[in-house]
Amino acid sequence: MIHVAKEMERLGMKLPLLIGGATTSKTHTAVKIAPCYSNPAIHVLDASKSVVVVSSLLKELDKQEFFEEIQEEYEEIREDHYDSLKDRHFFTMNEARKKKFTIDWKNPDTKPMKPMFIGVKVFADYDISRLVSYIDWKPFFDVWQLRGKYPNRNYPKIFKDKAVGEEAQRVFNDAQTMLKRIIKEKLLKATGIVGFYPAHSVGDDIQVFTDDEMPRQQDPKAVFYGLRQQAEKDSGPYTCLSDFIAPAETGVADYIGAFAVSVGFGTYELCQQYEQDFDDYSIIMAKSLADRLAEVRI
Repeated sequence: MIHVAKEMERLGMKLPLLIGGATTSKTHTAVKIAPCYSNPAIHVLDASKSVVVVSSLLKELDKQEFFEEIQEEYEEIREDHYDSLKDRHFFTMNEARKKKFTIDWKNPDTKPMKPMFIGVKVFADYDISRLVSYIDWKPFFDVWQLRGKYPNRNYPKIFKDKAVGEEAQRVFNDAQTMLKRIIKEKLLKATGIVGFYPAHSVGDDIQVFTDDEMPRQQDPKAVFYGLRQQAEKDSGPYTCLSDFIAPAETGVADYIGAFAVSVGFGTYELCQQYEQDFDDYSIIMAKSLADRLAEVRI
């Protein structure tokens, strides 16, 4: 993203740059990315928050004030970050590796379990009705800037909040109506993919294979390069993701998994229908529901 920000600046682009995802943070955006771009570069915690940020950027009267507030906030974050580095001590990589998280791979209680299948399994056109009961509704209300006060902050207690309870209930009811239509008319398509592969660790890296043979002597099909903690802390190991995969020298068969899901298929077409009716409310509703269905909590 740093490279993207630099390229956008070099090309003289004016578009706002929204930074999001599990591996990002507000501090990283403020310290590493925002200084590379003279236009708004804003960290968005998750997809459900992007609606609020984009709405602020689209309002010409509020855009500059919003951008200046972000700049001031990020400047404070940068100052705090650099101040914190003054007293921070880092171990060398070799020192950190000596303090790695260790697992007794020969212990039956910690022996890795073999997955039910090796390779990829696709869940195409998954039944959306099976996801509804697992929806996390709090981010949904955040999209509509409906935030109850303690003890009525979260769903379903937000309906009891004196300030936003009535509106929250109205929006929630509208969401239920649209959800029923989405399911009945199959307007959205839920798809997921999961993969399990043989793997072992070599130092801080994880080598991934396609053939489940032991010992794993074939060339790896992929390598995940790990980062080990090095900043000094009061206690605990200095971990790396590879610590949790059996090392090659143990001869223990281990595996790694990955997955991706989306309920976005059909969202564009659905929003196009509402756009023809100039129904911005339903457009936001459809996108927020697709986001919530994709991030269900099981």
